[in-house]
Amino acid sequence: MKKTIAIIGMGRFGLSLVESFSRTDIEIIAIDNKVERVEKAGTYTPHTFVCDSTREEALKETGIKNVDHVIVAMGQNEDFNISTTIITVIKLKKLGVNKITVRLDDDTFVETMHLLGADDIIFPLKVASDKLANRLSSDSVIDYFKMTDDFDAYEIELRSDFDDMPIIELNARSKYFINILVIKRAGDFIIPNKDSVLKALDHLFIFGRKKDIGKIISFFDNNH
Repeated sequence: MKKTIAIIGMGRFGLSLVESFSRTDIEIIAIDNKVERVEKAGTYTPHTFVCDSTREEALKETGIKNVDHVIVAMGQNEDFNISTTIITVIKLKKLGVNKITVRLDDDTFVETMHLLGADDIIFPLKVASDKLANRLSSDSVIDYFKMTDDFDAYEIELRSDFDDMPIIELNARSKYFINILVIKRAGDFIIPNKDSVLKALDHLFIFGRKKDIGKIISFFDNNH
C-alpha cells in the first residue's frame, strides 16, 4: 500500500514539495484555499482540493485523517498566516492525523507548535539562506546540505590548478576529522579508497562536524 502525504498550502514551497514527491512512489494530496494554486498542483497529482484548512468539516471531506503524514506548508509573512497555521494544526490533531510537520519562517512559534502536537518543524527560508551563505563563503563550495545541528555535508569542486594529491596524503579523517564520501569526476562517481588520487576539477562530497569542515574547505581553496 502506497504511503500518502497531504500538503496544505500551495505557495512556492508547498508546490515545490508536491513536484518533488510526484517523482516518488508516494500518493500526494494537495490542498489550498485558492483555486488557481490548486490547479497548478494538479499538474503533479490528481488528488487536489480547494479547502479552507481552518474548517474541520472541510478538512474531513478531503479524507486527510487517513493519510500517513500531513505537511502544513503555509508561510507566515503576515499575522493571518501564522494564525491559520496554528488553527490548521489544531484541526488536524482533532481529526486524529498521525504525523504532522509544520513549516515556520522563524523560531518564535516552535514551542507553540510542539505543544499543539506538531511532530516536526521545518524552516525552508533559513535552509535557503544557510545554503546561499555557505555557497558564497568559498569559491570551492558547489552545494551545502544541513544534516543535523552538529553535522553538515558539502559538495565542493577542486580548483582547476589543484595539484594531484593521493587521498592518503590528505589524511582527511585524522587531520581534519572529515569523511570524503564520493568523488565525482567527468560525470562518473567514485567511492574513494586508500589508492584514490584527488585531481583538479574533481567534485568531492564531504561530511563532518560544522566546527571542523571549514578547515578542509579552506585547505582546498588555497591548495594549488
